[in-house]
Amino acid sequence: MTELNEGTVQKLDFFARPADEQQDFLQQTWCNTCMEMDLGMKNPVEYRDKDKLWIEGECVKCSTKVVTEIVEEDE
Repeated sequence: MTELNEGTVQKLDFFARPADEQQDFLQQTWCNTCMEMDLGMKNPVEYRDKDKLWIEGECVKCSTKVVTEIVEEDE
């Protein structure tokens, strides 16, 4: 993988993930506007920077931007 510099954000292909992972990330959400969890996300875009990995999309209920940070665990 390419080394990312401080402040550099790389757009990734969310749909390259396995289908079951996609479904989990799209369903397990929190909306700050609706103040509800697991409403779902549409139009996902995955990003990575030097320190974190996250998915941005829109709440299925209210269309407000929602962000899910992905924590990669070492196996």
